Amino acid sequence: MKAKLVGEGRTAEIWQHDDQRILKLYREDIAEQHVSREYKISQLVHARGVRTPQPFELISQQNRQGIVFQQIQGPSLLKVMGEKPWKVTQYARLMAGLHCDLHKLETTEEIGQQKDMLKSQIMVAPMLSEEEKSVILKYLEKLPEGTRLCHGDFHPDNVLMDEQLWVIDWMTGVVGEPAGDAASSVVMFSLGAMPPGASAFSKLMIGFIRKRLTKGYIQEYLRLSGHTYEDVDRWILPIAAARLVEGLSPPEKELLVKEVRKRLHTLAAEVS
Repeated sequence: MKAKLVGEGRTAEIWQHDDQRILKLYREDIAEQHVSREYKISQLVHARGVRTPQPFELISQQNRQGIVFQQIQGPSLLKVMGEKPWKVTQYARLMAGLHCDLHKLETTEEIGQQKDMLKSQIMVAPMLSEEEKSVILKYLEKLPEGTRLCHGDFHPDNVLMDEQLWVIDWMTGVVGEPAGDAASSVVMFSLGAMPPGASAFSKLMIGFIRKRLTKGYIQEYLRLSGHTYEDVDRWILPIAAARLVEGLSPPEKELLVKEVRKRLHTLAAEVS
């Protein structure tokens, strides 16, 4: 069959591979080791019964790396929420249930530790002073290690929906503390800048969806997991700092820096 582009994101293009499979073809600047990592983790989580597309093979094409996956015939949850904003709370609860299910899985596989990944990101985070980073890293050391499967990038665009929900994009998967993984989702939901040039109505709708998504997700996640809000909230500082290494817009980075410094100020006040 003739190759057909069916989607694309920041790191990869999605091509139709055959009737039931797609090829996730990574952009040239994505290192082979990162693609191999996603393939390995995808194999692991699929074998453990996680609702994730089955990975079939690693391939190389025109100096680019790719993974052939099972095709899921459904849109992303982000797209569904945009089309049915009045149902955001319902979808947020479904997401929380899926996330909580992931966090029930203990893993001893060598896929990297959550705190090690956060540490490496914080050390090179832009817009923060070396003194600020040092305080955050010392704070991070005191947080629990955790032994559960964590996604690291769990948001509505990484969840597909047909008759059920499927989680995709495991490049950031780690072993760690579930409350920290939930905090990562809360940061992504609540600290996103408005798209440039968005109309007043668009800003209103985006703000509405984000608030409903954050509230619906965290309430359901806490109910299902047995964690307290404090368990999740104490991870926000290092998570927000680590997120600064990502290719975000300047306004979004400014929001993250503001949140980091607010929490550092609170931390300093508590110590004194």
